[in-house]
Amino acid sequence: MIGAIKRGWANFRGFDLTGSTVPPMDGPLRPNAKLDAAPVLLELADVDNLVSCGQQVLCSVGSDIHTLAAMTGDDGEGLSIGRSRAMGKPVTSMAAFGDLLAVAVEGEGIRVEGPDGASSELINPGQLDARCVTAMAFADRSTLLVAVGSERNPAHEWKRDLMTKTAAGSVWRVDIGTRSAVSIASGLAFPSGIIVSNGRVFVSEAWRHRVLSMGIDGSGQRIALGSLPAYPGRIAQASQGGFWLAMFAPRNPLVEFVLKEDAYRRRMIETIEPDYWIAPSHATGRSFLEPIQGGARKKLNMLKPWSPAWSTGLVVRCDKDMAMVRNYQSRADGAVHGVTSLCEVEGRLLVGAKGSGKIVAIHELAGHMA
Repeated sequence: MIGAIKRGWANFRGFDLTGSTVPPMDGPLRPNAKLDAAPVLLELADVDNLVSCGQQVLCSVGSDIHTLAAMTGDDGEGLSIGRSRAMGKPVTSMAAFGDLLAVAVEGEGIRVEGPDGASSELINPGQLDARCVTAMAFADRSTLLVAVGSERNPAHEWKRDLMTKTAAGSVWRVDIGTRSAVSIASGLAFPSGIIVSNGRVFVSEAWRHRVLSMGIDGSGQRIALGSLPAYPGRIAQASQGGFWLAMFAPRNPLVEFVLKEDAYRRRMIETIEPDYWIAPSHATGRSFLEPIQGGARKKLNMLKPWSPAWSTGLVVRCDKDMAMVRNYQSRADGAVHGVTSLCEVEGRLLVGAKGSGKIVAIHELAGHMA
């Protein structure tokens, strides 16, 4: 009763009981430009799903899977595309266990491949929605954990999923041998990253700005990391212990405000193209039609420090309990935005920035860029 009276009074006076504030980038998230200073190994538009499989490093671009090869040039070490193969439909996620590779193909299912793609098996349990597999992780060679971002929107419509305030995501345990799947968590707000460690499953829940921890059967669910200032995405194991966490877009107060204004938000969705919504993005500054342009965002060709940030680059180093230790950033005026995938190889972390179309390297042992 008291709550209803408070809400009524707040509506009448124009108070904001929920708040549109975003937690500050402070402590382990203190701003820096380390991603921009990191060496660029390869420029590849829309690069995604970096994964180490056996002795190879793979990535995806749309419906193609590329095998990356090390190369040495005038600018030092880098990567090049060794060979490519087409999957026919967009690749939304990949995971590896030794030389075993799992590939989620939008609308088709999950393909489990042997070394070099010599053997391929399609797994498509009827109850698992193959349109929006956002992340996968092997628990062992016969068990695959799968994060389904949404049952209502395909993976590429993640902005629509956020702006319609959908919470129709789930986590599944797939038995590769029997081709069966069991849901271990549901009602999640766009789970976008998953990893298994010491019998626990860590899941990034993007739209609730947190990372969950649960048992392999979904039991004992709790918040391992919460109140994040950005949307958490994929998680990678760190060879020195702990994890790497990618955050694919920043939160900002303007988006938080729009999420509460239902009538405005519905009209925006119905009448404007998604690229121009007041919403987070993998990359910005590509069109004058984007929101908050001109003098509201830049002056004398310099980005105003108080203008809303639609995209950034952010990688966070976490310990074994998912507590944040340090971060690597590309700030709002940087050039390594939209980090969606991570892959540690030979003592360095490869960072895939889908928004900027770059793969850069971080050296973990030294605690700074290679």
